[in-house]
Amino acid sequence: AFTYAGEPEPHFKFSCGRAEELLREYLPTKLANVTYEPAKCASLTIALSEEIKHLVKQVTPPRYKLVVNVTIGNKSKDETVDIVVTSQCLWDPHSDNFTSSQYVNETLFCVVLVHAVYFE
Repeated sequence: AFTYAGEPEPHFKFSCGRAEELLREYLPTKLANVTYEPAKCASLTIALSEEIKHLVKQVTPPRYKLVVNVTIGNKSKDETVDIVVTSQCLWDPHSDNFTSSQYVNETLFCVVLVHAVYFE
């Protein structure tokens, strides 16, 4: 039977803290030994997006849809990396949420955004 819920119950809200903790643990395991190569990183962003979606889904309450955005870029040894990543969408601040994480090694930087949108 279909049940309509306009917003999640308080104990069923998306936990940004738990998702961020998972990302902080996950990113170094996948990127610590990766050297930036444009073609390799293009396919890596796709794989990371899928893996992160499945990882975060394990701690995501019912009725939430996840949108994962992964950005990987070159970090030159001679230069400082300055990047601004922004995202904008229309959502309900009482039920929807997002978290982000970043990782940097000798040759690359990675920024991950995870949006959790409550689906009625």
